[in-house]
Amino acid sequence: MAGLLVGLPILLLILFTLGGLTEVGTGGLPSVPFATLLALPVDLWVRDLATALTVGALLVGVLAPQPIHAVRRLALIGGLVWLAALVGQVLLTVSEIFALPWSQVGDSSLLTSSARELIAQTDLGRVMVAQAILVLVALVLAGMRRHRGMPVAAFALVVVAAWLPGLTGHAGMDHGHVAATIALGLHVVGASVWVGGLVAIAVQIGGHGSDPALLLRRFSLVAVACVVVIAETGLLNASLRLDGLAALLTSPYGAIILAKVGILIILIGWGLRHREALAVSWSDRGGAVIDARERTFQGWVAWEVLWMGAVYGLSIALSRTAPPGVALGGDRLSLGAIVLLLLGIPMAVVFAAPGVTRRLPRMGAYPEPVAVGALVVIVAVSTWQTSAAAADTVGVQLAALFSGVALVGCGLLLVPAIRDSVAAAVILMAGLPAAAWWLERDVPGGLGIGTLSTVLLAEGLVAWCAFGAGRRASAAPIEQIPTRQEVTS
Repeated sequence: MAGLLVGLPILLLILFTLGGLTEVGTGGLPSVPFATLLALPVDLWVRDLATALTVGALLVGVLAPQPIHAVRRLALIGGLVWLAALVGQVLLTVSEIFALPWSQVGDSSLLTSSARELIAQTDLGRVMVAQAILVLVALVLAGMRRHRGMPVAAFALVVVAAWLPGLTGHAGMDHGHVAATIALGLHVVGASVWVGGLVAIAVQIGGHGSDPALLLRRFSLVAVACVVVIAETGLLNASLRLDGLAALLTSPYGAIILAKVGILIILIGWGLRHREALAVSWSDRGGAVIDARERTFQGWVAWEVLWMGAVYGLSIALSRTAPPGVALGGDRLSLGAIVLLLLGIPMAVVFAAPGVTRRLPRMGAYPEPVAVGALVVIVAVSTWQTSAAAADTVGVQLAALFSGVALVGCGLLLVPAIRDSVAAAVILMAGLPAAAWWLERDVPGGLGIGTLSTVLLAEGLVAWCAFGAGRRASAAPIEQIPTRQEVTS
């Protein structure tokens, strides 16, 4: 569960690089205090994690024949933290909307009037109140375990509570976007069930709960449904907020979406390759075998939760980032999108589906030229995207499609090359800062902390892929599960 905390530094780094932690006052108007700009996204992050843990723990209460005490405690703690985060969200939202310093937010009369106005006049306020009521009722029902229907009712209530934030945010800005509202709510619910359910199952199995194979088989079906919901609603949300593929490739908002896509690919591949095999192998229970399999399962869950934690940080950062406007000819590819299309997503594909590399042209004899060619492709594609000829000849969207396909195609050849050759990795790592400087040299505000962070991300991906970690992670560890004969021999 500690892996979920990785999302916090990711969230703060993205907000810092995009200017989300500062506000410039205009015309003598008061500015939102820095403490609020910092604390509000952290509070939202805590709220979403608590939502996932509460939903997941109550889900296990429905799926498991007999949930252990630790799972019930997880549901209670998660629900209480969820309620505390909602209270904090009210205070911080009042401070943000009215640009009040914390000293004035603490004024009881001012706080009461501001909070009443927030709740009575905004959808956000009404949603927070509704969430608090639903969570309170769900916790009460979850404690009444005499009737089998109580856990089901408690789970249904927290699912509704998790869906409600879809009525606010970017979807709630336009009441005509009914599809966006429903899709965003389902997206949050799917993520909460998947992430929280996995953590709660790890708690259940780690506490030697009964029949882990049955629980894993049931959760696998739920996880597949969640993946489909997350992918479909994510695609719908992106299509409603972005002006086509060009906006996806030329904006920080789009780069965050691409990062989420890459991690989703990794998680899908991880789940498909591991969980079903574990459920089958667990049918052979006994002594040291189950202990070894539980240790293997907990290790896999730790990595999976780590990636899920990163997604939660990206999600809150996305909710605090304004969607881009209409895509225009001459818009530059964002450096983050280039790195993710060239390295992040191809690495995710190779990890999730190792057979892909066997169907691609092998460049094992020429890894160094492939690395040099990748740097050339970065410069060439970026120049093409910003040229007037691209917009006039094929249009903004087709130019972006060409750029994206070229970068991903090059990346699928590049990833095996840098895994096979340290020299190719060194060439790429040496050339990436120069390419970033070339692309960002004329951009207003370029060559700052955002460029530096993106270059460090790219260097980290190359190092992870080339110097052992990427190769070990891509190897299927299912074979590491010991059989009864191996343990007893």
